[in-house]
Amino acid sequence: MVQIAQSGQMSVGHAADIALGGMCAWRLPTDASCASVARSLLSIAMTTLGLDRDTTDDAVLAASELATNALTHAGSSTPTVPPELWLWARVTPRPQLLISVFDACRSSWPDTTPGDLLDDHGRGISIVALLAEAWGAHPSRSICTGGIPGKAVWTAFPLKGTWPDARTTAPPMLAARHMAAMLTARGVMNTTHRHGRGVSLVTVPINTTEEVNIWIEPSHLSYTTPTGTRHRRPIIDLQDTTEILVCHIGQSREGDR
Repeated sequence: MVQIAQSGQMSVGHAADIALGGMCAWRLPTDASCASVARSLLSIAMTTLGLDRDTTDDAVLAASELATNALTHAGSSTPTVPPELWLWARVTPRPQLLISVFDACRSSWPDTTPGDLLDDHGRGISIVALLAEAWGAHPSRSICTGGIPGKAVWTAFPLKGTWPDARTTAPPMLAARHMAAMLTARGVMNTTHRHGRGVSLVTVPINTTEEVNIWIEPSHLSYTTPTGTRHRRPIIDLQDTTEILVCHIGQSREGDR
């Protein structure tokens, strides 16, 4: 669901749904308030999720660093594409909260070496690497702005306690429709879904010759990547799996680079 967040920025999803496999995405401003808005939005979401103060403080600082640098790259795109802040949880490879910042620039990528391309001051990703359990970057497409190609720089923070719950279940038909709708909204066209008794199938075209089939059952989903690797994940990892598919598409389609 698209809505207007308290900050006035366009948003998708609700923080309260993250523990059930949902996600949140916010379109950030393209001015000097970008980092402060990211901090505010993430702080509110983390409070809603009931996460501890240390994790919240580290995650908010990491998001602020990434938003600052994404704004620099967003300003170089034509036309200017606003950065976006994304948030969801996963249980594979272990329970983690994923925080990503999207920008539409693929001509520079984060690096921890001196002269870091991600940060004009040469320290942004180094701070993120110290704060987070893991981080990375990959080709992606915008969530709030119609599937514009770009990149996502992500960080992962450990989740303690009882969530996200790998035992979570969902009706396969609803999960399949949600995945297909999200992919279509992000510019991945010709995604289809079919439904049987207790199982649904989502077929995603990766390029002109390859496709991926995602089999969705109440408690888990399974698929084989274009490289031949087989994956089986809890249904709560639906959003993370969707992002992986978008990444594969970005790497496979020449016109999406």
